[in-house]
Amino acid sequence: MKGIIRLPLAAAAIAIAFASASADNPTPPDNAVRGIERILTALRSAQCYNDTVRFTVGMPQLSDDVVYEVALRQIPAPDDKLLPCSYVIDWQLTGRDEPSRGFSAYFSGNHYRYSSRRLQEYHYEADSMAFRPREIGGLKGDGVQRTAQFASLLPTLLADEIENLAKDPSCTMTLNADTIIGGISRTALRAVRHLEGQERTASEAEMIFDCSTLLPVRLHYENSPGTVSEQTVDADYLTATVGDPAGCPALTEEQLIATYPDVFANYRRSNFRVESLPGNPMPEFALPTLTGERYSRLATDRFASPTLIVVLDPEGGFTGQFIDAVRQGVAQLPFAADIIWAFTGNHADTIESLTGPARLGETTLISARGLARDCGAATLPAALICRKDGRVADIIVGFNNNLAADVIQKTTVAGQ
Repeated sequence: MKGIIRLPLAAAAIAIAFASASADNPTPPDNAVRGIERILTALRSAQCYNDTVRFTVGMPQLSDDVVYEVALRQIPAPDDKLLPCSYVIDWQLTGRDEPSRGFSAYFSGNHYRYSSRRLQEYHYEADSMAFRPREIGGLKGDGVQRTAQFASLLPTLLADEIENLAKDPSCTMTLNADTIIGGISRTALRAVRHLEGQERTASEAEMIFDCSTLLPVRLHYENSPGTVSEQTVDADYLTATVGDPAGCPALTEEQLIATYPDVFANYRRSNFRVESLPGNPMPEFALPTLTGERYSRLATDRFASPTLIVVLDPEGGFTGQFIDAVRQGVAQLPFAADIIWAFTGNHADTIESLTGPARLGETTLISARGLARDCGAATLPAALICRKDGRVADIIVGFNNNLAADVIQKTTVAGQ
């Protein structure tokens, strides 16, 4: 049986094409829609989910398959508007003398990625843009919490993939609600996507689920089949367990640090809380100036004199007053001090209207949203008062009526 139907699927009207399977009779279209709905519900509601996945990539030009061992942990978070689950993904590339390892984690607007001796952190309070969907050059992309390596293996994100395939008019889907695979009763979902306006297959996906739990057992993908760039991907789920959510505590940064103490001790660039910066080296950064040059400094670099690094939102409130008060305080110091204005925006006219003509001892930088994130400056404006040795001596967050006096007092101490 073959046809196009329009029925509700996950509260959306979706066009789905169901075609006959080669070996088994497919589930009729009406039942197939309900069957897919049950799969989506099961994947999104898996409580305290843990599994180990053998992830294999094969390509014609490779003599050996690339094999990863991936440990998944997912906890539902229905109230989280960025992603309705928290997760930890621990992976290892096997088959090498020195296996490559890494992890990714997300919870409550915080995302962490570690690989190749590099730890990346994203925090919604410091920089919300990284978590938002984007479109570049006509290509749409998801936020960082959805694009971590192996995140698509998580039940919640696998549900999103299935739903997107069902919405794709170039995709034909077949559901076999009860079929025998390897001597075991399974539920099989097959999706074939064609190149737009062509009969040629762009990709094929076969997803096998446990008949009782509807959790994934095996995923098989063929990308660009029959071409030079053909790639096959297999994900075998080996040890799925679910538990009582009451016994599955929410993920926290403290848990993550306890799990990966060496990573955080050796590769963390910032603790992402500006209040904890005093006594630590100023995070390194490289930012453009208004005239297009590049200003760079390493965490080990010294300053020529005590320096105030002032992070500002050009569209924020009190930005102009903050600049005036900082200048007033620096002008009354008993020694020379430099100021680096670091604006999160990049609109030159707006920034120049705030700073006025360039002044001796001042540097103006733009596109400093990443610097704000690395410093943990969730609230702007913020001034980081640094000693000549490059360490942060003190901070000032937000405007107040005594700001000039605070600048004098804190910078004087930093200069001693």
